[in-house]
Amino acid sequence: MTDPSHNPMDNDESSSGPMNSDENSSAPMNSDENASAPIDSDGSSAGVGDGSQVPLPSELPPVEPPSAGMIIQLFLIPAVIVAVIVGVYTIFGTLASQELDWRQLVMDVKSENPHVRWRGALGLAQMLDADKQRGEESQNLDSNPEIAEALAELYSKLSSPSSPTDEEEKQIEFLSKALGRMNVQDVILPVFREGISPDRDVIVRKHSLIGIAMLAGSVQESGAKMKDPELVAELVEISREPERLLRHQAAYALGLMDSPAAQERLQELLQDPDQMTRVNAAIALARTSSTDGLFIFSELIDEGANWKMNPGSVETLDQESEYFERMLMLLNGVKAIGLLAPELTAEERSQLLESLDQLSASSQDAVLNSAILEVRAQLKNN
Repeated sequence: MTDPSHNPMDNDESSSGPMNSDENSSAPMNSDENASAPIDSDGSSAGVGDGSQVPLPSELPPVEPPSAGMIIQLFLIPAVIVAVIVGVYTIFGTLASQELDWRQLVMDVKSENPHVRWRGALGLAQMLDADKQRGEESQNLDSNPEIAEALAELYSKLSSPSSPTDEEEKQIEFLSKALGRMNVQDVILPVFREGISPDRDVIVRKHSLIGIAMLAGSVQESGAKMKDPELVAELVEISREPERLLRHQAAYALGLMDSPAAQERLQELLQDPDQMTRVNAAIALARTSSTDGLFIFSELIDEGANWKMNPGSVETLDQESEYFERMLMLLNGVKAIGLLAPELTAEERSQLLESLDQLSASSQDAVLNSAILEVRAQLKNN
């Protein structure tokens, strides 16, 4: 029987061993591992472990504006280079385009289509004018044989023996002046000489004579005179024909020829019944410093004062034609007097000054009056 007074807890085998505080308590906290990093006196934190941070400077370096040299290097020099490249490209592109243009226009002139053909001729004539205005930068298109041949061929077709239509007359006039401004005589002169032959229409002959005079004038501007005995002989024969229109054109052309036969015929033409022919002969002689035609100019100026030149009075086509012819004679005659000024005597200059004053007083044409003022100054200075 078990002793009820016995306490089982007193039995060493049944009781658990005492709890060891070292085994069940947490490990002590190391204050160095969990503490925050110390703060330096300047407010920056020190590096942790082996690494360290470089302290920031207290002030930033000053900001300076870019210098002029830097701006030039960055902007101006590249801009200049680009501009040069673009300029060179444009120049060569323009030259190539112009060459292509005139070649295309030459092809158009040779077209079977009359509208294309005439459009090409107009384009070439305009290009010739524009090229001449460029001066030293021109392509010298007025000396281009391909252009001359194309225009001369067209002129030859239009100036055939048959009578031209009104439209063809305008084209012939236009082409004669375009060809007359070119410097390719070996191509152009034969076509004009063909145009002045007796079997051609009077309009064709007239414009061919004008073209010849323009060619001869270009030669004279270069300091020489055209020498062609056969052409002079043809012009002399034309100056004897009954058609006054042809006589005065022939007289003008003869004055641009270097030929004794031409000078001799001009002396004879001073007595021609047609006033325009007489004036053209006197002008031609004045170009050689000859005063043999001075009396023609005196007569012209005196008569011109009675014409009372006034462009506002022109109303009809006939009046316009008459005014143009009179104006042409007066202007060219007055200018010829200026050429002769050094050759005149004091008495001749005095008489001409008086006549010019009367002409100016009667004229309301500003162009004519301006020419008179210029010649009066020349007469007074000699």
